[in-house]
Amino acid sequence: MQKEFSAIWRSPKHSGIELFHAHFRSFAFNKHWHDELAIGIIQAGAEKLDYRGQSNIIPQGNIVAINPGEIHTGYSGSEQGWHYRMFYFDTKLVTQILRQHSSPGKTPMPFLKGPIIHDPELFKLLFQLHCSLNGTHLPLAVDSLLTLALTKLFANHGDQNLSPRNTKDISAAIKIRNYLCDHWQYNVTLEQLCQLTEMSQYQLIRCFSKHYGIAPHQFLVLYKIHQARLLLQQGLNAATVASECGFFDQSHMSRNFKKTFGITPGRYLKSM
Repeated sequence: MQKEFSAIWRSPKHSGIELFHAHFRSFAFNKHWHDELAIGIIQAGAEKLDYRGQSNIIPQGNIVAINPGEIHTGYSGSEQGWHYRMFYFDTKLVTQILRQHSSPGKTPMPFLKGPIIHDPELFKLLFQLHCSLNGTHLPLAVDSLLTLALTKLFANHGDQNLSPRNTKDISAAIKIRNYLCDHWQYNVTLEQLCQLTEMSQYQLIRCFSKHYGIAPHQFLVLYKIHQARLLLQQGLNAATVASECGFFDQSHMSRNFKKTFGITPGRYLKSM
């Protein structure tokens, strides 16, 4: 039986692409989001994905597609777990490539219908692209695969009208989110948020959770984790990052980092 493993690295020739390769059986991701467009290929087994209020099984040979900012989980959908490869594409890179194939003056929206795509030809393209970004391949080959894969992905499975957020009147939820993003280095209290919105604790949590899918405290921890990743990319050690991000201690950060990105901060730092 294959052991669990995970590895993450950034493409040396394309700074806007982060790559992940893993096999998990008992490990499960907590609710989280990615700032990037997350595209994966399931090579063996099956992944179970909670996304947009639905539970989805993504079996071998299929593609998983998660739009930027969408909250989701990931865990085993079969006894053998799931073996997969992921791309995390910076949205600026995606837009830049798609704009080359759009009508003049029209800016494409990098959103996908997802989260399950069955497209054997695209699956093969993505697998080749992932391998090429991890090996010694001619730049022409890598760039060609990248352009072909993303263009085909959005041409066949994109939705120009898809919005990643509900557009109802959620000014209070947005105000809470903005406050948490502006004060992420601190341990914001529920009382502070209640004063900000003039809502009761129950109303506040319900309002925020309805719009974002997680409670305010969960969002704050996730935001801290995303900031921690940026600081690690700058070369800071894990202990310093934990302190800078306002975690209780390094182990507190490490647990949440692993649950979010599938790898420990120490191993992530070594991959930079």
